[in-house]
Amino acid sequence: MGLLDRLLGTKKKMNKDAMNGIDMVKVGLMCYILPECEANFGKDYAAPLVAAVVNTVFSESPSNETGRRFIQDEDNLSNVRVVIENTIKPHEKLRQIITDAVRVKCTLSHAMNTNLSEPDFIRLCREPIDNLKRLGLLIPGGDMPDLNTFLHDAGTFVQACKSDLDYHRSK
Repeated sequence: MGLLDRLLGTKKKMNKDAMNGIDMVKVGLMCYILPECEANFGKDYAAPLVAAVVNTVFSESPSNETGRRFIQDEDNLSNVRVVIENTIKPHEKLRQIITDAVRVKCTLSHAMNTNLSEPDFIRLCREPIDNLKRLGLLIPGGDMPDLNTFLHDAGTFVQACKSDLDYHRSK
């Protein structure tokens, strides 16, 4: 294996690690908000609501038709905004891990797609940050966190949120 192969392999591993860290933050966020959504909106409605909240926070489209229909309903969108405003926004540490994940996602999108057109750059890199600003979730600072620190923080976050969810479920 030559130097170029090792460098490309390292880049692919870094990409995979970063994506895993972002996914850990998403799963942690789901675990964090699920108990409150179940208590306030009912168990059946909570799961699609939580998915819509996470998609909204991370500027992502729903992955299926059910999710797309869910966010087309104004009442559902209103509930997404309520959850963001009341459950996520008041907690600086939560906003920080979300901001870090979005910065990693945007930086990674740019690094992995060096030939982005301006519209694609805006969609992949600028819109997610602007979305966090609009939602009142962005922690100022602007720099991408160190990847190892981010991965550690993401792992700690998801484990803590899963433990809290298990605790709520055992009551």
